[in-house]
Amino acid sequence: MNPQKGQSAKVAALGGVDSMTHDNNSVCPFANSPTLLIPVASPMRFVHVADVHLDTSFSGRSPAVRRRLRDASREAFRKSVDLAIREDVHALLIAGDLFDGDRLSFTTERFLLEQARRLEAHGITVVYATGNHDPGSPISGPRSLEWPSNVHVAWDDTPRRIQVDDHEGRPVGYVTAIGHSNDREKRDLSRLLPRPEGQLPEVALLHTQVHSTPGAEDHHPYAPSELSYLVRSGYDYWALGHVHIRQELSVDPPVVYAGSLMGRTHTDTGPRGALLVDVSDRDSAAASFRPVSPVRWATILVDHLEDATTLDRLERRVEVAWRALRDAQAAGPELEWMVRVQLVGPCPLWRELRAEENLRVLEHELTGLLGALDVALMADRIHPVIPVGEHRVRADVLGASLRLAEAVRRGETRLADLDPDALAGIAGKDPALVDAYVRELLEDADGEIAARLLGPDSDRS
Repeated sequence: MNPQKGQSAKVAALGGVDSMTHDNNSVCPFANSPTLLIPVASPMRFVHVADVHLDTSFSGRSPAVRRRLRDASREAFRKSVDLAIREDVHALLIAGDLFDGDRLSFTTERFLLEQARRLEAHGITVVYATGNHDPGSPISGPRSLEWPSNVHVAWDDTPRRIQVDDHEGRPVGYVTAIGHSNDREKRDLSRLLPRPEGQLPEVALLHTQVHSTPGAEDHHPYAPSELSYLVRSGYDYWALGHVHIRQELSVDPPVVYAGSLMGRTHTDTGPRGALLVDVSDRDSAAASFRPVSPVRWATILVDHLEDATTLDRLERRVEVAWRALRDAQAAGPELEWMVRVQLVGPCPLWRELRAEENLRVLEHELTGLLGALDVALMADRIHPVIPVGEHRVRADVLGASLRLAEAVRRGETRLADLDPDALAGIAGKDPALVDAYVRELLEDADGEIAARLLGPDSDRS
């Protein structure tokens, strides 16, 4: 084994920038345990999903869009079941938040049981550990459903070790799961799992927030855990849920967030889906990402709007930016899109875009133009077209601010007294990192600085 593999925390922010999603055949080797002393009947193979959030309300959307998104989340789960059946796996692992609240719609309740029975008919074991959205309440949630015999639910802090068999009834591995009994679990549940001692592959299933995980700041720190402990725990694969960014925190052993099965908001960008994991033995395995979500969320930033003097010109500029993003993601025509358009910089139509009615008209027209399921428009970062060069030579606060911004961008000076904690989105406090981040923030910022300082008279400057 490579001793350095297990200590690497490789972020796989899948959706185009992670190591696990280059294509459907990408592999992720991992190892953790001694060589098997007994033969394995067949490689342990399973599908790992998390954060499905069935019955999410998708509030703030139109009734038609809300219905489509709720249907799409069920479709994504159905495709995960299709994947499990098609790939002839032994198990489907669900790492929490299967649904969004403790009460299901009749449609979703019937749907879940139908999918579970499909898996039962193909001899596929389901192991499901509850999370903070779907805790194991005794009167609602997963405990209240009449699951078929192939479904094993860990709904509280009692670890459940499930033997996984092949289709001939021979054991191929074990899954140890632990769940949330309430929606505010503060304990480190990983510490309650027993150390595995078997000779077959051992998988741990848990809904947790691993400390310092990228994307964790967007979630409550429920069932917090430490990566160092997970790595040395003895399990061959940690199937995690809670953080919606798909990522690989460790290679040896693999500690993996599957990410959300389908995006729920505009922060959940990029492809979403399931992980297909193949454990040939405890020293060799492969995992591949399989996109299953029929809906993808995307944000496009549209700048250089100085020539957008009419509605048609503005829409054409947005369309160009949209085509560039869509082509870069190489998505199929069957994919539906939830699009957020962020307009940035100087724009002759800045005053018109302050009117709510105009924003709604533009959103409606862009929805059809882009072929999207829905478009949300953000115009809070546009400002009048301002002759910045003329203002930079002024002998007042505006001129001094513009000259300072230019000097910082060129690296001629730095904001030495700036508190890094006051900066949103920075990844550390190293002075060089802070300086680079500030220079990035100030790129193309002169117009906005001038607009803010000039106030209502900025378009007459």
